[in-house]
Amino acid sequence: SLLELVTAIEMDKDTTLIPGVIKTYPGKDIDFVPRKYSEADLLEDMAPRYDLVKNYRNNYYLPGLGIQMGFVVTAYGCPYGCSFCSIRGQTGGRYITHSVDSVMRDIRLLGDIPFIRLVDANTFGNPEHSKLICNKILEAGIKKNFLADVRADTIVRDTEIIKAWKEAGLRAVIVGFEEINESRFSKMDKKSDLAKNIEAIQILKGLGISIVGDFIVDPDYDEKEFDNLGRFVNDNRIDLPMFTILTPIPGTPLYSKFKDKIIIDDLDYYTLTNAVIPTRLEEDAFYENFSQLISAGHQAAAI
Repeated sequence: SLLELVTAIEMDKDTTLIPGVIKTYPGKDIDFVPRKYSEADLLEDMAPRYDLVKNYRNNYYLPGLGIQMGFVVTAYGCPYGCSFCSIRGQTGGRYITHSVDSVMRDIRLLGDIPFIRLVDANTFGNPEHSKLICNKILEAGIKKNFLADVRADTIVRDTEIIKAWKEAGLRAVIVGFEEINESRFSKMDKKSDLAKNIEAIQILKGLGISIVGDFIVDPDYDEKEFDNLGRFVNDNRIDLPMFTILTPIPGTPLYSKFKDKIIIDDLDYYTLTNAVIPTRLEEDAFYENFSQLISAGHQAAAI
C-alpha cells in the first residue's frame, strides 16, 4: 500500500482508490478500499534495510536502561478482536506470520546489538509459530535479550512457551491488562478477565520477566476508580505501567458504539491521551487524576 501511495503521489495521481490507504475526514465515516493481505505482502526474500539507519543506531536505545536495541517483525495483525483496537482491522482480520527463516535472518543482521524489540502486536498470536522461532534461537546459540507483546491469557494458557522464551532471552513483555473493573473489562471483548491478569503477573514475576503493563482509563472513571487502578499497579509491582485513555478509533467496534457521544472529531486529538468523549469528572479533575496516575507509575518504575 505504501509503495502504491508513494508512486501515485510522485505521478500526481488519485490516491483515494489505493487498497489499504484511508483518507480521513474528521467527523465523517471512513471510506476506503480494503486490501486483502496475504503472506505475499511480507516480501520474505527482502531483508530490512538496517543499513539505512546505521548512522543513527545510537539513537535506538532504552533510556532507562541505557540499552541499545534493534527491531524485528515476526507477524502482522492479531487473531483477537478487542473492541477498542484497530490492529485486527488493519489486516482484514488475518494474523500473518513471517517465515521462521526470515525472522532468524533479521535477528542475525542486527549483529552485536544486544536487545531485540519484536515489534508485533502479538508475538504469540500463533503459539506454534512463536515456539518454532524460540527453538531456532536456542539451537543457534544466539545470546540476545528480547522484548515482546503477549496477552495475559496466553501467558496463563501457554506458560511452557513463555518459560522456553525466557531461556531464549525473553527479558520483558508488554501485556495489555487494560482494566481491573470486571464490568468494564467485559465490554472490551478482551476474552480475558482480572483473574487471568493476576495469574499472568504472578507467572512473569516467578520467571523474572519484567512487565510493561498497559492499562486503559475510561473517561467514565470517578476518583475511586483512579485510586483503585493506582493501588492495583502498586500492589502488583508492575515494572513499567503505561496508561492510555479509552478512545473510539475510527474503524473499530468501539467507534460504532460511541459515535454519537464523540465531542472531538479532530483526529489530531486521537493520541490515546485525550478524552474525545465526555468525562464523568469535571475535565480538570479527570486530567489531574490521569496525570497523577502517570506520575506515580513513572516514579515506581524509576525505583
